[in-house]
Amino acid sequence: MKRLLYCYILLLGLTIACTNSYQMDTLYQLEELVETSPDSAISALKNLANQTGYTKAPDAFKAYHSLLTVKAMDKGKLLQESSQTDSLISLAIDYYEEHPEEGFLAETYYYAGRVMSENHNGERALMMFNKALMKDTTHITAYLKSRIYAQMGLIYLHNELFSEALQMEDLARFYCQQDSDTLGMRLCAETIVDISRMEMENDTSANSDKKKLAIVRVLRLNEQVRSDMLKNRNTQLMTENDKRNRIIIIVGIFAAILIAIAIVLVIRIRRQAIERKKLYEEMGTLNAAKRQFYDKDLDQLLLTHDKEGAMLRAKDWMLIEERLGETFPNFREKLYASYNFSEQEYRICVLIKMGIPPSMMSTLLATSKSNITQSRQRMQQKVFNGRGTAKDWDRFILSL
Repeated sequence: MKRLLYCYILLLGLTIACTNSYQMDTLYQLEELVETSPDSAISALKNLANQTGYTKAPDAFKAYHSLLTVKAMDKGKLLQESSQTDSLISLAIDYYEEHPEEGFLAETYYYAGRVMSENHNGERALMMFNKALMKDTTHITAYLKSRIYAQMGLIYLHNELFSEALQMEDLARFYCQQDSDTLGMRLCAETIVDISRMEMENDTSANSDKKKLAIVRVLRLNEQVRSDMLKNRNTQLMTENDKRNRIIIIVGIFAAILIAIAIVLVIRIRRQAIERKKLYEEMGTLNAAKRQFYDKDLDQLLLTHDKEGAMLRAKDWMLIEERLGETFPNFREKLYASYNFSEQEYRICVLIKMGIPPSMMSTLLATSKSNITQSRQRMQQKVFNGRGTAKDWDRFILSL
């Protein structure tokens, strides 16, 4: 097994040396080795740090390398023996405090607490553990919480604060249960039994100077933690309020724009309706709802011809087709796609599209009203295989 590990480390070192590339995948490969063989992982991590190009490696690589190194030292119980742990964990903290989105801030605070705990600085260790619980609630796991509370319990126990230690170990056991960590649950249960026994056996006076000093330090720490939590909560609330206010302002502006557009459209539609009604009244068209196309100049032209009893001339039809094409550019193509109509039939269809009644059509086309009706019915029957009436043909034309 050891030979395999050494071969793996050698292969990894050769890969880095040949490529001179410091990629995060390299460290992700070492992460499993930290859990299974911390001593081998430490050797591999040291080899990485000793490469000539390490100083030019990305900050993210250096930060995670430092975190893994401290983690491996903790797993290998070497934190007290190394003089580099403070600088390594400080480098990781500096980076991940600026990049919490990478998800390693809580774990970094935890191992900072472990470093300080091993250096017999319980008060600063508690501060770091509390930061791990408060600063990165998005990425912290149940497993990490169980480790944090277990470590806090040991610090309280070292200061003979048995009730606080029991609370922490009970929380550690709870999060072990959340993580389905049966081994952790068993260890926490054993620790709780030991703490309870030590509390009963301890004959130190509650008023001893040492106990009083420890209680004062814990109370001061708890007060500072509560203050930090309050500040963090206030900051979160202010951020949420700012975000909510920005959303309200944006929605308000968008709603105002929509309302303004709606008002403009309503005014425009009403003006068009008034103008259309006026034109229809001038032409004597009672059923204005069927009118799809109108043009003031054309309407005046048609009214004049109808009043004088004169048929439309070729230049008039050119003008009508030009204006009709502006509103219904594909009307002619759609119509002729269904049948090859004569010129007279096409002109009847154009007048239907313009909303002109059959009585006026007969004047404009110099034919009888009955011929107009028969032509409409014939076109309906040609296109729809003998089914329908002249009014059905009008509805078909209006739908194009």
